[in-house]
Amino acid sequence: MDLGLIFSGLNNNCEYRFHLAKQEPGGTRPIDVLARSHQEWAGWQVYRGTKKERFVKDKIVSFAQISGSKFLFGGIFDITSRDADDYEVELSSQFSELIGRLTIDYQGDNTRGTVFTPDYIFSHSKVSSLSQHSYQGERFKSYDNVNHSFEVMSIIIKNELNDWKVALSSIFGVYLLTDTKTGKHYVGSAYGANGIWGRWSDYIYGYHGNNKELKALYAINSRDYFEKHFKFTILEVLSSSLTPEQVIQRESLWKSKLQTVKFGYNAS
Repeated sequence: MDLGLIFSGLNNNCEYRFHLAKQEPGGTRPIDVLARSHQEWAGWQVYRGTKKERFVKDKIVSFAQISGSKFLFGGIFDITSRDADDYEVELSSQFSELIGRLTIDYQGDNTRGTVFTPDYIFSHSKVSSLSQHSYQGERFKSYDNVNHSFEVMSIIIKNELNDWKVALSSIFGVYLLTDTKTGKHYVGSAYGANGIWGRWSDYIYGYHGNNKELKALYAINSRDYFEKHFKFTILEVLSSSLTPEQVIQRESLWKSKLQTVKFGYNAS
């Protein structure tokens, strides 16, 4: 499928540029922004700076980097107002049915750049895939692969991604929260009606999960600290047929192994 044909409706009567939002080292993944907030993604299209080639007259065709050369379509943005220093944008309904579905493979030479002319993109890119459903967050792979930041888990839980919800709701388990700034760990367990999904939802919406040491940390640093520094992983998957006492026994064993009472965030 030819990319130029797809966007042929953006004719020569309007001036537009392609914006390929790329991840800075250690920075936020553009694809996560696209999945969690249309408003935040729109903010990524607003350029405030001195490079006048970024000041397009009419439209911005946005893409979010998935990884490497793969980019996911994020919509067409109309430039609604401007002055000498910046401009404001609004999401257009044009091609909205392709948002989160159309992936391109960009093979251009300018790997550091983010804004390109249509001719350059059309000659250095090809359509990689067109998904049936819009991207709302990454797919569940396996329990062993769960090692996700607060930011990514927030997208998964708030968008209620069905594959994740089914997988995490169907099991009990022992999990690990890691503070990537200090290296401290918190070991917890899940044995309620919604398994690990339900327990992790408490952290995503309430941050501290009503745990004593995490509540103290929250009182000092508030939610931004958790969103920036905390990661989720699963230490042990347990059958939902176990009693709460049996699950807690496994939790205690992991606390002992990892010494999280002495060196982490477990109070006892």
